[in-house]
Amino acid sequence: MKNLFFALVCFLIPFVSSAQIAGDNTQLGFTVSPNLGWVTGEGSPGDGTSSGIAYGVLADLAFSSNYYFASGFTITSVNSRAVTDANSINYKVRYIEVPLTLKLKSEPTNMGRYYGQFGLGTGFKIGAKGDISDGPGTPKRNDVDISSDVNFFRLSMIAGAGVEWQVNGNLNVITGVTYNNGFTTMNKQGDKLKNSYVALTLGVFF
Repeated sequence: MKNLFFALVCFLIPFVSSAQIAGDNTQLGFTVSPNLGWVTGEGSPGDGTSSGIAYGVLADLAFSSNYYFASGFTITSVNSRAVTDANSINYKVRYIEVPLTLKLKSEPTNMGRYYGQFGLGTGFKIGAKGDISDGPGTPKRNDVDISSDVNFFRLSMIAGAGVEWQVNGNLNVITGVTYNNGFTTMNKQGDKLKNSYVALTLGVFF
């Protein structure tokens, strides 16, 4: 996994360098994007989806008229439910996420531009709580601090598509769908779980 991360970062470096040269075509904006998260792992532990949300800033740095390096800085809640032989847990994990992606945009139209996006997601845990049920007849424990049981770093694959609707001048409204597939193990003990989510991407570029 470390080799994959290193190889993909090396692949992105030339595009980032080119993007810095094309600073006159940089777009900055904000996002508030709801998501649905779930877990996968050994023994099919997932127990449906749970809702979360991400908010923060976005940046598209152009290295040509149609190709961009897309990144940002968001606070993202990835919530999910898992069931094991011992208990069931509703995970509520918050990350600082910094995507490292390439974004391809269509030629502008009167309405806006279509885009496709692909690359890496990097996440750094800033908090984790869990609602834990130890079985029938035992009270559910809500908002238990489980930070020590959740890994600090999260690496994921990002794939998305959507539309940038031109409102006025440089003001664009973003609508799209983003799939964020976790590569790294979320928990430190027990069955190895990976958390993923799909988000309704909403934002504004200025």
